[in-house]
Amino acid sequence: MFVIFSILIGVIIFFVGIFIITNSMSKLSNNHFKNFIMKLTKNPLLGALAGIIVTTLTQSSSTTSILVVSLVNSRIINLYQAVPVIMGANIGTTFTAQLISFDFFFLIPYILILGTILFFLRFKNIGKFLIGFSFLFLGIKFMVYSLKPLKDLMSFKSLILSIENNSLKGVFIGIITTAIMQSSSTSVAIIQSLAIGGLINIYQAVPIIMGQNIGTCVTTLLSSIATDKNGKRTAIIHLFFNIIGTLIFYPFINLFSYFIYKLTPFDPVRQIANAHSLFNIINVILLFPFINLMVFISKKVVR
Repeated sequence: MFVIFSILIGVIIFFVGIFIITNSMSKLSNNHFKNFIMKLTKNPLLGALAGIIVTTLTQSSSTTSILVVSLVNSRIINLYQAVPVIMGANIGTTFTAQLISFDFFFLIPYILILGTILFFLRFKNIGKFLIGFSFLFLGIKFMVYSLKPLKDLMSFKSLILSIENNSLKGVFIGIITTAIMQSSSTSVAIIQSLAIGGLINIYQAVPIIMGQNIGTCVTTLLSSIATDKNGKRTAIIHLFFNIIGTLIFYPFINLFSYFIYKLTPFDPVRQIANAHSLFNIINVILLFPFINLMVFISKKVVR
């Protein structure tokens, strides 16, 4: 019970970090980001770049996807312009995992102090961003220590070991946990925390990461309930994109995991970050030529 409570505290600290970052960016955000997206979506490649940049800044693909749904619903951009932004958001959300893979936790107290000083000076938004950034990593550190007792828990060890022989179970674990948390960044951070503690390897982590990509669509789907047909179609395309990506990778899951392992054999945290990034980048490259087809299917599903 204590372990669960400790993990929850770590997750809450991490969530607070994301909230502070998103809040600090929202001062620039909605109008600036909307104008930014509107300008870049005239070109599909630039639209994808917009998705990457906005999601990297807000540390939340859900925030970007919800923003895109609202833009489509308001007829500011069309479905064909929205899809590249959603694809880019999937790449942008991997930035958090890459940051975590670089071991600079020792700098966090200094970043927190700097953020606090800037907040009380004339640079409130920059200060808030740095404070939020610090909280992200404090949450990770808390989770790492909280998860250590799971090493001795046989039921947990059996569950993780079973994923290696049953990848589909890992995919479903990823879907469910991310749907509940409504944040793929948090879910991936937990997997990285497990890796730091030696509780999970890349072969067990990859199926969960694939499931997390699908689970993160729940937030967008919920946000589209109150929108018109095109808003709902945008959310459906987001779901299609992530499901199709998982279906493409699934037959090659062991080969992909082996390739990721060979890139950085002795760094499981970096392996998870690289798997998360490459999975999303390759999906975007493979599915980018089929934007029109995905829009066509979404129109058939949502009439």
